[in-house]
Amino acid sequence: MRTTLSLNQIIEEWIASLDGLPSTQTDYRRKIRLWFRWLVAKGKDPREPRRDDILAFRQQLLYEGKSRYTYFSYITVVRLFYRHCAKRHYCEDIGEGIRSSIRSREHYKYPLSAFQAQQLLESISTESIVGKRDKLIVALMLLNGLRSCEVCRINIEDVARDGDRTLLRIQRKGHLDKHDVVALPEFTAALYEEYLAERDFRWGDALIVNHCKGRSSTRLTTQSISHLVKQRLRAIGINDPKITAHSLRHTCGSLLVESGMDIELIRDLLGHTSSATTRIYIDMAQKRRLLDQNPSRIIEAMVTKPPGTLKS
Repeated sequence: MRTTLSLNQIIEEWIASLDGLPSTQTDYRRKIRLWFRWLVAKGKDPREPRRDDILAFRQQLLYEGKSRYTYFSYITVVRLFYRHCAKRHYCEDIGEGIRSSIRSREHYKYPLSAFQAQQLLESISTESIVGKRDKLIVALMLLNGLRSCEVCRINIEDVARDGDRTLLRIQRKGHLDKHDVVALPEFTAALYEEYLAERDFRWGDALIVNHCKGRSSTRLTTQSISHLVKQRLRAIGINDPKITAHSLRHTCGSLLVESGMDIELIRDLLGHTSSATTRIYIDMAQKRRLLDQNPSRIIEAMVTKPPGTLKS
């Protein structure tokens, strides 16, 4: 390290530069310190690690039976740390180019078709307050592509009218602020009004809360939101493990791509930091077109004919 700062001081400087929740910062601090403890245990100088050391650390995590998600998350933290150090000219970016993304095909959640999305919305009765709440949740995730955690964080005052539009301020995943603003479609805005009409609330309350008898209304957790969406999917006969609450967000992205919307607008709507992430939905749309159009039928018509009709 080309600095007189101690490793602990560099770690804290890096942590302070992160735009993340306190829980995320705590997790990153724990993981980067495990990396330095591993270096010391292997007899390596923690101030002068090499690229090969990161690769060896990854292999050690795999050898210990860590899950794919776990070892990728550790390597991601190490890469981010050395990217920060390189920007400060403390050392070279020894993590550059080391693969740490968990974006592999088997990890993608499948999107719904337009018909399935319509079926899901229509299946939720709004005769009860729970139904009104659940339909609003599904609409926010399906029509605006919100994540479960982003729905969880919405407060009542985050929704406001601006002329003839209804706007929603969003606290994105990994962020502490609510700088992102999206316009809600009238369908979702109407669900919001219908749900609030049956709520006893104060300004500042969470939008999505439980409605259990005998219990005070508290904010639904991310896990609870994901669970209830999964229950609603099962209710219409969709019980595929690769179709979850997050599939509603994928549905939003893939259907917008199929409609021909500009990829940069889709990126902004979904809150992606890179267009490369958004381009996943182009791949999804292409796969759907392949299944729908079934090009093999053209070959079938050319090479398969009833007996006696083939010419020699």
